[in-house]
Amino acid sequence: MDAPLPDQLQPRQETAIEALEIAARTARDEGRIRHSRALEDLRDGLLARLNPRDALRSEVDAEAVLAGLGQVTRPGPTVTLKPAVTDAVIEALRGPFRLRVCYGAQGAAPRVIEPHGMLLGHRSYLVARQPSRGEDILNFRMDRIYEAEVLNESFQLASGFSLETYAAQAFGVYQDPEQYGEVVWRFSPEAAERAAEFRFHPTQVVEPQDDGSLIVRFKAAGWLEMAWHLYQWGDKVEVLAPAGLRELIARHQRSDFDALP
Repeated sequence: MDAPLPDQLQPRQETAIEALEIAARTARDEGRIRHSRALEDLRDGLLARLNPRDALRSEVDAEAVLAGLGQVTRPGPTVTLKPAVTDAVIEALRGPFRLRVCYGAQGAAPRVIEPHGMLLGHRSYLVARQPSRGEDILNFRMDRIYEAEVLNESFQLASGFSLETYAAQAFGVYQDPEQYGEVVWRFSPEAAERAAEFRFHPTQVVEPQDDGSLIVRFKAAGWLEMAWHLYQWGDKVEVLAPAGLRELIARHQRSDFDALP
């Protein structure tokens, strides 16, 4: 039998309320309204079990913590998703069921797709097959789906498909089989300690060098998203591979940044 947690590590009621509120707000920000409402119901159920004084204090404490976290938990711009579309996608994933979506420009012909998962980020994608285009797994930008209807048609997921493995083929969310391959970055001695704190990719291998620099290796695609990230490091990073990425960032590395990411 596991030993009980020390008192200071036991989850307290207000901590659970804070966690549920954070999760509910995250779900709401991502357009997952059904999940947000379910989490809010759980939070309200916990509050209802407290006496009015403790419930009020827990709500005030949770709001104070959330106010302190709000500016750092989701930095940077994100693309707004349509709650009705996100809700339909989640319902289809449960089946799994096929989806009829209107994608791209307004007035585009509907297409039937087979959802395999969602990749959430500053721009979110629906990972799916489109039977009319073959068996390949494709990415559909969630913000470009303006209508989605769950069909009463089940389907078999692609044999051996793993969303985690699929996502790891990209640096960010963009998938490009032609760009997939070994990526090698060398961070200068001045940036090595800071770079060692980052997890650039789930499969990365980190190699400290005798001169104080740091080499990071992983396999992925998505050179443009890599270039966006590497820009923040100025001239403190060198792309050893692939050549295409090295050419992409050439002449775009600055030496006047006064801070590292």
